[in-house]
Amino acid sequence: MKGEVDRRAALRTLLEGTCALAVLGAGCGDGWREAIVLDPPDAGGPGAACDNAPVPGGPEEGWVEVPLADHPALQVPGGAAAVRIPQALLDVVIVHVSQDCYAALWRICTHGDCAVEWVPDDGVMECPCHGSRFSQDGQVLNGPATRPLAAFQVVRQGTSLFLRRSR
Repeated sequence: MKGEVDRRAALRTLLEGTCALAVLGAGCGDGWREAIVLDPPDAGGPGAACDNAPVPGGPEEGWVEVPLADHPALQVPGGAAAVRIPQALLDVVIVHVSQDCYAALWRICTHGDCAVEWVPDDGVMECPCHGSRFSQDGQVLNGPATRPLAAFQVVRQGTSLFLRRSR
């Protein structure tokens, strides 16, 4: 009987803790604050700098392979895709800017912790939560965001793209 009471008490405590967390995280309300987003490590410059592209190295040098077959929209200029590679701590939007030229930007808005989206008609990244807009090199075009998105170097080699993420 004592084991049964302990299990029930433990489950009740777990449930109460879960409910408290749910209440704390319920909606933005009037108290919206700037997201706490850690800056990713220096990635080696803007992703859209396509001249004099280096030969990508291996994962130990921070290069992450993105097969184009996994993201068919990136095979044509103007295409874009959200690319998440959790094991490489990578969450980016890649845009095929022009022939053999790509831009890759961190996908999480620096203002409100929302996923930015590519707006092809305007050629910008936009946060759907509060309207912040970012250029192809990650610079803030209009707020409320005040910090740029991190840009990653992108190189195409054969049928894959390689993004450089410094470690």
